[in-house]
Amino acid sequence: MLYQPAALLPRVMPTANQSPAEALGQLIQSSITGGPLARGPSGGSLSRGSSGSAVGPLPTPPGLARQDVSLVEGKAAPSVNVLQKRKLGILNFTAAAGLDPGAALLLYLIAAADPQDSVSRRGEELLRKRCGLDSPKPSVNLEDSALIAKLFHLFQGSVQPSMGSASQEAAAMPDDHTLPAGVLLQSRLMNLFTKSTAAASFFPGTVQVILSCVYGTTTTSRLKQQGMEFAVWVFKHADDAQLQPHSNVILQKLLQLLNEEGASSDTPTLTLRGFTYQAVGQLAKRAPQLFQKDTDIAAQFFSALSVEPPGVRAALQEAVSTLAVAYKGCSGDAAARIEQLLLGSITSPQEASRLCAVQWANRLFPFQHVPARYICALAAGDIKLEVREEGQSGLKPPKPQPGAAQMKVTYPQLAAMVSYTQSRQPALQQAAATARGSLDKSKPLPLPPKAYLALIAFLRECRQQHTDDPQSVSQDYLSVLEHALVKDATGELHVTAIQALLEVASDSPEQCAGLYRGQLSWLRSFLIHTDATARDTAGKLCGIVMLAVKPESAEAFMTELIAGFGDHDVKKNKFEVQDGYIGGTGYVLAQAMTGQPALFREAQQQAAVALFDALKHTQHALAATAAAALGCAGLRGPLPLPDAPIPSAASAAEKLQSSIEAAPEAKQSILPPQEPLSASLSSTSTVRGTEAESSSPACDDTASRQSAMRRIVALTKDKDVKVVQRAAMAAGHCCAGNPVKSVLDPALEALFALGFNKNEDVLFTVGEALCFAFGGVPVSADIVLRTSFHSIATWLNSKEAGTMSEAVEGVQDMDTDSAAPSPHLNGHNESSSDSADQVAAQDQIIKKVMQELVFHSRAEVRCAGCVWLLSLISYTGKHPKLMPLLPDIQEAFSHLLGDQNELTQEMASRGMSVVYSLGDESAQKQLLDGLMGVLQGGARKRRAVKLTGETQVFEEGSMGEAPGGGSLSTYKELCALATDMGQPDLVYRFMDLANHHASINSSRGAAFGFASIAKLAGEQLGPYIAKLVPKLYRYQYDPNARVRDSMSHIWRALVAEPKKTVDEHFGAILQELLKEMGGRLWRNREASCNALSDLLQGRRWPELKEKLRDIWTMTLRAADDIKESVRGAATILGKTLRNLTLRLCDPQVTPTKEAQEAVGLALPLLLEQGVTSQVAEVRAMGLDMIAKMVKASGPAQIQPHLADLSVTMLESLSGMEDSRLNYIEQHANSLGLDSDKLENARVNASKASPMNDTLDLCARYANGKTLDDMVPKLCALVKRGIGLNTRTGCARFIISLTTRQGADIKPHTAAFIKALVTTARAEKSSTVQRSYAQAAGSVARYTSEARLAKLVEEAVAMYTTPGDRESRLMSGMLVRELQKQAAEAFSGQTSQALPLAFIAKSDEDSAVAAVWCEIWEEGTTSISAALRMYMADLVPLITAGLSSQQWGQKKAAAKALTDLAEGGGDALPPHAPALIATLLQELPGRLWDGKEAMLSAVAAVSKAAAKAVMSSTQPSSSSKAVVDALMTALGRKKQTYRLAALEALQTALESFSSEDHFESVAGPLLATPLQHTQAATSTSGQGSAEEEQDEDKERPLPLLPTLKALQAAWQAAYKQTALKQAPSVAKALQESLQPGFSWQIHAAALKTTQAFVVKLQEAESASVLQEQAVLLTDLIPGVVRAAQDVKIAQLQTAALDTLAVVLKATEGGHQLSAEKQTAIREQLNAMIADNRSSAVKAHATDVLALLTAGSGGDAEMHDALPQ
Repeated sequence: MLYQPAALLPRVMPTANQSPAEALGQLIQSSITGGPLARGPSGGSLSRGSSGSAVGPLPTPPGLARQDVSLVEGKAAPSVNVLQKRKLGILNFTAAAGLDPGAALLLYLIAAADPQDSVSRRGEELLRKRCGLDSPKPSVNLEDSALIAKLFHLFQGSVQPSMGSASQEAAAMPDDHTLPAGVLLQSRLMNLFTKSTAAASFFPGTVQVILSCVYGTTTTSRLKQQGMEFAVWVFKHADDAQLQPHSNVILQKLLQLLNEEGASSDTPTLTLRGFTYQAVGQLAKRAPQLFQKDTDIAAQFFSALSVEPPGVRAALQEAVSTLAVAYKGCSGDAAARIEQLLLGSITSPQEASRLCAVQWANRLFPFQHVPARYICALAAGDIKLEVREEGQSGLKPPKPQPGAAQMKVTYPQLAAMVSYTQSRQPALQQAAATARGSLDKSKPLPLPPKAYLALIAFLRECRQQHTDDPQSVSQDYLSVLEHALVKDATGELHVTAIQALLEVASDSPEQCAGLYRGQLSWLRSFLIHTDATARDTAGKLCGIVMLAVKPESAEAFMTELIAGFGDHDVKKNKFEVQDGYIGGTGYVLAQAMTGQPALFREAQQQAAVALFDALKHTQHALAATAAAALGCAGLRGPLPLPDAPIPSAASAAEKLQSSIEAAPEAKQSILPPQEPLSASLSSTSTVRGTEAESSSPACDDTASRQSAMRRIVALTKDKDVKVVQRAAMAAGHCCAGNPVKSVLDPALEALFALGFNKNEDVLFTVGEALCFAFGGVPVSADIVLRTSFHSIATWLNSKEAGTMSEAVEGVQDMDTDSAAPSPHLNGHNESSSDSADQVAAQDQIIKKVMQELVFHSRAEVRCAGCVWLLSLISYTGKHPKLMPLLPDIQEAFSHLLGDQNELTQEMASRGMSVVYSLGDESAQKQLLDGLMGVLQGGARKRRAVKLTGETQVFEEGSMGEAPGGGSLSTYKELCALATDMGQPDLVYRFMDLANHHASINSSRGAAFGFASIAKLAGEQLGPYIAKLVPKLYRYQYDPNARVRDSMSHIWRALVAEPKKTVDEHFGAILQELLKEMGGRLWRNREASCNALSDLLQGRRWPELKEKLRDIWTMTLRAADDIKESVRGAATILGKTLRNLTLRLCDPQVTPTKEAQEAVGLALPLLLEQGVTSQVAEVRAMGLDMIAKMVKASGPAQIQPHLADLSVTMLESLSGMEDSRLNYIEQHANSLGLDSDKLENARVNASKASPMNDTLDLCARYANGKTLDDMVPKLCALVKRGIGLNTRTGCARFIISLTTRQGADIKPHTAAFIKALVTTARAEKSSTVQRSYAQAAGSVARYTSEARLAKLVEEAVAMYTTPGDRESRLMSGMLVRELQKQAAEAFSGQTSQALPLAFIAKSDEDSAVAAVWCEIWEEGTTSISAALRMYMADLVPLITAGLSSQQWGQKKAAAKALTDLAEGGGDALPPHAPALIATLLQELPGRLWDGKEAMLSAVAAVSKAAAKAVMSSTQPSSSSKAVVDALMTALGRKKQTYRLAALEALQTALESFSSEDHFESVAGPLLATPLQHTQAATSTSGQGSAEEEQDEDKERPLPLLPTLKALQAAWQAAYKQTALKQAPSVAKALQESLQPGFSWQIHAAALKTTQAFVVKLQEAESASVLQEQAVLLTDLIPGVVRAAQDVKIAQLQTAALDTLAVVLKATEGGHQLSAEKQTAIREQLNAMIADNRSSAVKAHATDVLALLTAGSGGDAEMHDALPQ
């Protein structure tokens, strides 16, 4: 109920400047604010009097002016209760009136902060419901400047904040000035301000609010936090023009707050400090000019990082990171102070300080800023990962911003970087200040290892960029490197530093050699380093230093090296020592072979011999090192080994050493520098070649060039991959330096033998070795021996060649026209020619690789040939021998594209790109045509490959296993399987499958090649794009990951704008995918499904309308694919297509016309192909799609298809059900299940299916026009529907349709009723019958009166016409539903239905009876009144039922007649004679189950209409006829029937109490007790077994009902009859009181005895005659025996009552003998004495007194009483 504001508010009088509406608004706001009665100045409640009235003048509350208070108070201040009602009334009024949420926002905010709980709750509720402030899209526009102004005014009032108290402000202000809001309301307002960007720019109010929150007199910690939150919000969103003028003031206040709050450590204060730091950080972004010249703030923040607690440090760290923006670009003193600050912070123990320092260094200064890079280097060695990563990123060139132009990054000058580092680390200057002869490895490491490592790496980058820097080889830089080579450094640092030293030495070998010629011992110490790279680099440095070493010193140094490994004693010299010395010897020997230094011939020979001997080392790794050392020497020319044997290395070394020491003059025999030993040996190599070639393998122990080569190539057979690699490369180096037949032949033989090796690294190494042997490699001996050269590929990449193709371009760009010799090994130009031996070797290599290896039958050999061929054209591609062979090379690579080996494919594709770059325009076009053919699946030119038994046809495991175990991959295994299976032609099938795999592999390989040449081809690819894009798009989704990846490479290389390209070729792509979805290859089908799923994303109707049907058709087809993975892809596609179709069918997102077309295409298709499919997955997909489509679409789109849609959905209710449920229901009885319950469970489960939701929408969308098409199909489905759920679903749908359509269904009611009733009559399922009945009842509401009458008549006929249970049940259910759902129309048909219901509720079937009983109870309010009303209709129905040929109807009619007799009252007697006659007529004849109901009906009618029956003039309906008929029934054998007859006889006799029928019934009744006594005597102990005897055996009547019937007949007997039959009755009673009968029989006999005595007394009208008295006294013993049964008190009481009656009738039993009387007295006395029941004692006392009185004398009586 709404409050009436007019009754609650005082009279409003507008001022001169106010309109009435404004005055009312002011009053409402003033009232809701609360006035002086709501709260005090601080927002709390004011004290009140007990009566609730105001106590004295009150101060102005927050948020109001004094005049507002006066306006609210009026003449007298309202009480609290009145004010509360007024506030609630205003709130309810605004809600009911639908006031705009923006206009009511202030009222609701004020109410939500009210101290009264009821008001605040209501305010909260209205804020949540009407304003929606907590939702993402509130109803209130918080960007409305007018609304924000009101909120700020409410927060601040019209009084400026001051430091005085609120009471002082209120006292000093004018009446029209408003106080600021209370604390609670201000807190709520702050929450709103932080959601509004308009509030952020509301200056100066924004500043005032922040200051009020932080420094206000009434502020709280919560308000301070909110103020800081608002400050952060303002600094993020405020307008620059408004923020800048106030930024300085805000900054000073924020810093002041930080200084003031520093001492406190409570949680609110810490939170406030965190917000304050954030606010300063945000302000630095918006107003950086405030910070740039003042670095004190930065220093303050960095120092705070070390002292602030962890809770604040996170916010501070973020603020410091943000603060860096303000100092970016600073210069001069500010920059210097920032540098010092960062340098100090980078060494801080606090992690946050170090992290912020390195972040500032990266953000503030350019990349070439030296101090910043130094800071990053220090951070790169930090112990914290985050700091370390930030430092490492600062040492890498910054990446360009997205969209920005690529700019060259400038590194700092090396000299500047080194100088600054030394200035910060003075220890790094010490080595430069001392002589280089005194380097000390024991010095401490000046920097942490990781920091030092990062510093050296950065210095190397600086040096590489500034190669023209004159200081690039300065001693300062060398000093930095040398300090990294101290003992305390890590191995990684040693490697990096010594490699950096090698870079310097390789660029300026003479200068470095001069600097380090005195440091040979120092360098030699690194030859034994634990790291192999460090040892190899040290060896190269030793070789370079030999340039400046005197010959004798060089010889001595070499002698020391040889001595370190010459004895091959591993125990004496460690592996590292021998490995380093062997490698160093090789580099020194290689340098000596150049003539610098000029060594003795014998010295070079003996070094070579020592290395030759090391080739036999037991550790193959050292032998490989020796081979590599000989290879290094071999690069300089022929090895300094003679062809004849020479002395061993040890003796030669000793001889050389002694000769040097003993004969200084021997130095004159040293060869002059211009003719080194290598040249001398080379000049003699031709002469001695023949002799060397004739030497046998037995001479391998002697040192010669041939022996050395044989030992080197022997190592290529080692199992260790690294040993093989080093040996192969050594062989290549030897061939490059001495390309003669004796060297080339064994080397090539060994290298070709490695074609069977499967290790990829070995293959690539052999490829480079072949290139060295072939000649023309793009590297020189100096590059190999004086740089960090590892392989040709890595060297080219290190020189920024980028790719192999670019490397080839570098080779192409070589000056081949120059007459000068090439700097490369065996370099070529067109005018030069190779030696005959080398030409022969080149021909051998080309022939071996191109004609044998690449077409070999074994995959690993083909892979080796492909790798080697690629190496040849990549590294020697411009060789005159190779250029003419480019077409053949291209064909070889094309052949290898289809190889199974992944590496072969990749290398072949790369080879194609290299061939493309080397070829001319025609060759390039030919290559493109071939690749396009392979990609498009065309036939490719194949070269026959001979198959051997071991040729691998399939990949291992791809074909599974053979039946007997083992693999199926080689040709031999496949042939064996075909033979075992007796199908030789199976081999051809295997070959066909292998060709298919080869085509897949070819496509993948072609993709690699195409991706490589796509960028090179440029415009030449234009004509192929349209053909290639569809297939290429599909290949990107191929199931084979390798094919998919390679095709993706092509796509990225070929297509610059993928989205645009796909849009342009959308039709072609779609056509290709649809075609392949039905293709033969499962790979293509799966790929097409996946590709189509991606292609359809975001498509519109115009693009799809021509193909949507085909897309759905192929998707449903793929969902039933034989391949599981295809089905999975189709499922994903189905989901995508479902979402797309739903979007197209939704008129909310698609134009209505297009949505109509989409539904018209998709819905019929799904109904035809999806729902009706035999595949469960397809059906499920179709049904799910239809359900969602109907829900997404509108009525206009669905109505044209409603008829087919609804029928299909109804059929699907059963189609989607598990078929096992049908089986269970059919065998429910054998499984012990209830069929009805199972059916109900199935129906309930079907109601939860999505089809039901769809049918509900169909019923909702239907109209008169759609019903014309829908009703005939529904009626047909009702008749022919299969399945429980479909039939019950039809009924539910008809009910829903009727409910929603109402009167529109009237023209179709007749058709519905006919179909439902006709089908239900033949239905066996009660669940379906019930559903159809409900549907018929629902439809009947709108049918005509005549049709309803006919329907009721049909329902009645269903029951009355002979039929089965289902018909009777259906009849009842139909009438019940008509009664429920069409009650008004059914009320005129009750005369037909209710009489039948009265009879049918007694049906033998409980379910049928329950239905009709419900109908009867619902249709009647009073049973007796209804029976009187319908008596005339009931009697004929009952009579007909009694005369029916069906026993069930007879039984039901008899029961109904019984009920009618009991409730018919005075309406029954007129019809009683006829009913009795009919009943008696049906009693004779065959006994049937339930015929006892006829006897009960006879009894009931006789009882209800006894007078009518007794007065009947018709013999057939007289009382005598009734008794005779019942007596006849007693003679039937069926015991239950006889029992029913006895009970009916008793009722009839009691009803005919005015007529004497005793003699008619006496015979059988009186004989029964004796018969039972005799039966008990003959079958002792089986008295209770008579119920179990066979029914066909003649048995006596049940005794208990017999006695009751006898009693009834005796009580109605006349006087003469009684006197006549008295002896017989007495005899029967005596028999009944005999022991052995149950107490119930005794009780009945006692009751009958009492009736017997009473009747005799009535006959004599006085005491009985003497003879009658004798009969009575004979009964006394039996009565007394019954009284002795102490177990049954009821029986004792009955026996004493009977004894009293007998004694009274016999005058006290005086005729009893004295003995009997004495015995009776004793028994009575015992009863009185022993019985616990007081009632029994009392009765016994009375009987004893009666007996004593009859026998005479008070004295005797006194003696008889117990004392």
